[in-house]
Formats: sequence, structure tokens, C-alpha cells
Amino acid sequence: MCALTPTSRLATLTVWRLLVVASGALGVWLAALQYDVWWTALSQLASVAVAVSYAGFAVQALRPSRSHDSASAWLRGMLVTLMLLVSIGYLAMPRADLSAPYSVVEHLLTPALVVADFLLVDDSRASVRWWHPLTWLLPPAAYLSWYVLGDLRVYAVLDPGRPSEFVPRTLMLLVLVLASGAFVYAMDRSRRLARQLPT
Repeated sequence: MCALTPTSRLATLTVWRLLVVASGALGVWLAALQYDVWWTALSQLASVAVAVSYAGFAVQALRPSRSHDSASAWLRGMLVTLMLLVSIGYLAMPRADLSAPYSVVEHLLTPALVVADFLLVDDSRASVRWWHPLTWLLPPAAYLSWYVLGDLRVYAVLDPGRPSEFVPRTLMLLVLVLASGAFVYAMDRSRRLARQLPT
């Protein structure tokens, strides 16, 4: 099997990244058809972040620059962590429902594509740093602050009015984000170490 030429590799990478963009956008569009106020759910906001970011990655691949690598490594890791939170956190809910098309796309398909992209596509020369997983807590924390202060009540299982349930469930989600971040860091480190091994 012959290796891809640089042009073919770039075309393949661009198509792949645009597929991730399409998945993120499709999830948001399907959710908007079903819900009037779709932008208050983390699943939809995360899908918007994926669509916008991967559109940027597709453009960046056309004009590679070392100055973007570090930011790209951080952003890709953050998106993996966020999508694992969206997927695993939702599926662990007592009333998780995958019967609606938007739910399948947002909670299964898009997270799977983002994780696969991180694990299989190594186009960044920068490494994930040990402290990155701590900073990946910021987007979920910002959403949680908005959720509580804005009294969004999007998720029945996350009701701030019932602290005895809200606090432990929020802590469980925090642990999930940290574990996801540790997974991303470990996978990136393993890949970098394997690259250094003599062939």
C-alpha cells in the first residue's frame, strides 16, 4: 500500500475535519428543530464549539504554522475533554434518551469523531502539557456558573434547588472532566514517546 502524497494527505485531512464540522453543525440544527431555546444546553454549545473549531483546523491545515501548534494542541485536548463530558455525563443520567436524532449525533457521533481525531490524527508538533487538563475545567465551570446564576434548569438531575443531589452530581462531573483530561494527556504523551523510539 503506497503512502499518501502530501497533497493527498492534506485533502484527506481537510475532508475529515469538514466531516467533524458537519457532525457538530448537524447536531445543533436537529436540536434547534426540536427545542425553541436550544442554546442553553451544554450539548448544543459544545457542538457549536466543535463545528467552529474544526472549521478553523481545516483552514489551519491549508496554511500550517508553528505558532498555531500550541494553541491547537490545547484546543483539541479541551474539545475531547468537553465531548467526553457531554457523552458520558449524558449517558450516565437516569433519563438519558437516544431516541431523538439530535441526541444520537450530539451524544455519540460527534464525541466519537472528536476522540478519533485526537487519537488518530497527529498533525500538531506541540505536546499537551501536564497543566492543560486543569485549564480544561474552565469551559464546564463557566457553563455551570451560567447554569446556576441564570437558573437554566435544563437538566432535571442537576437542580441547584436540591443541594443534597446537586453537589455530589456536580462533583462527579468534575471528576469526569479531570479523568478525561488525564486520559488525553496520557494518550498524547504515549504518542510522543512512541515517536522517539528507534525504528
